[in-house]
Amino acid sequence: MIVTTTAIAPSTQLRYQQARHHAEPVSFDLPWGTMRGLQWGPTDGYPLLALHGWLDNCHSFLPLAEEFLQSDLAGDYRLIALDWAGHGHSDHRPPGNYYPFIDYVYDIWSLCQQQQWPQVAIVAHSMGAYAANMLAGIAPELVSELLAIEAFGLIATAADKTTTELRQGFRSRWQQQQKQPPRYPNLDLAISARAQAGDFSRELAALLVERGIEQFGPEHYQFRADGQLRVSSAVRLTAAQIGDVLAHIECPFTVLLGSHGHQRLKTALQDWREQVPHLRVHEVEGGHHVHMERPDAIIGYLSQIIRHHNG
Repeated sequence: MIVTTTAIAPSTQLRYQQARHHAEPVSFDLPWGTMRGLQWGPTDGYPLLALHGWLDNCHSFLPLAEEFLQSDLAGDYRLIALDWAGHGHSDHRPPGNYYPFIDYVYDIWSLCQQQQWPQVAIVAHSMGAYAANMLAGIAPELVSELLAIEAFGLIATAADKTTTELRQGFRSRWQQQQKQPPRYPNLDLAISARAQAGDFSRELAALLVERGIEQFGPEHYQFRADGQLRVSSAVRLTAAQIGDVLAHIECPFTVLLGSHGHQRLKTALQDWREQVPHLRVHEVEGGHHVHMERPDAIIGYLSQIIRHHNG
């Protein structure tokens, strides 16, 4: 039997009280299942989508929501933090699905069609930001502003590495079928495991664990994330293909880098920055999860982008 309530340390639960109090659950039925999340601000506000990174969940934006509610944006914008498929409280994709990256992009595109949102603003982190900048190129009329945190372009595969990638992808799929998800006897060990896998404090790890874990018994905690998310991609776009998509981005586009974030982003900027001549790049003190560490800075840049664009 699943116990749906998990006890997180009181010191963590006392943080971000305004964001917790005003959070409203949202759910959207898509062809593969239900996408869930949390929202803040007026229900008729301009949609501001918050898209989290790989193996995180919408609690990744709980610190940002706290800052959002104290900003001018809260009067006109509806901050919608979503759990990607297979993450957080969203459904897993049907059995036999291996979460190809482009399907994340399609999920957001199709959600906008379903909700009849003519345009959305996006603040996104890591995998979510990779999906967002692809969406902005594929559907430039849809994205009004984009703030990408610790992501630009996409992970590319050289054409002469195609066969190698396919082989590795097939092996990864096969090996994943033999694996069982890890179990934790208590929440403290689960939080420690999440903190060790990231670059942030235990307190921030606990935020993600709070939404991302299930309890199946007194000494059986297990992460909600679908194990298939860990399968290696069998097919990736080439650098030229990625560049072609980026070249179609029209909206104001800012990339924020953590000062101690992923170093590979510097190479990505060298490879594709010329494809987006209006791109702005800033650095904020922090790691890969800088949006959780410095939500005040993120809201500051987001407000600046929106004010500048709207005159």
